[in-house]
Amino acid sequence: MEVLAVILTLVVLSLVGFRLHTHLAIHERRVVSAWDRLDTLLTQRNGLLHMIGLAQPDPLVEVQTAVRDQEAARRRGDLPALARTERSIRATWDSYLYELSKENELPPAVVGRTPERVAALDQAITDALARYNAAVADFSAMRRHWALGPLARLAGYRAFAPIGPPPDSSS
Repeated sequence: MEVLAVILTLVVLSLVGFRLHTHLAIHERRVVSAWDRLDTLLTQRNGLLHMIGLAQPDPLVEVQTAVRDQEAARRRGDLPALARTERSIRATWDSYLYELSKENELPPAVVGRTPERVAALDQAITDALARYNAAVADFSAMRRHWALGPLARLAGYRAFAPIGPPPDSSS
């Protein structure tokens, strides 16, 4: 009878451990999926900006430099640099569009729906960034849980960092 109780206890503990592991795996997959979506949107938007820069290189040198820096940061996984270059891209692109609107004449590279496409991709990037940060926050909370934290470390689940605004260098 004692052997049966020990076996039953081991089976129940194994099922609980499997359930906890599955829960961690689902949340980790959400983080990875959110990152993949963000990565895809950044690549699309940066490719579009790159094509505009090829057609009209002079006014978009700053945008092109920021796009190259962001691509390098994205490949390295340098999240603070990614956030910093994202702000730089948006600021230089917005100032470029503002200058064009003052001139009331769009160059051939920007004719069509390009500004709207870039704006739509920027909005999608903002939404994907929010989803990524929410998934990271959920997964981090799970890793801090008294039961899930040790299991996450034993199973080799890695910690993810949120992407936030770059630290204010003026203070």
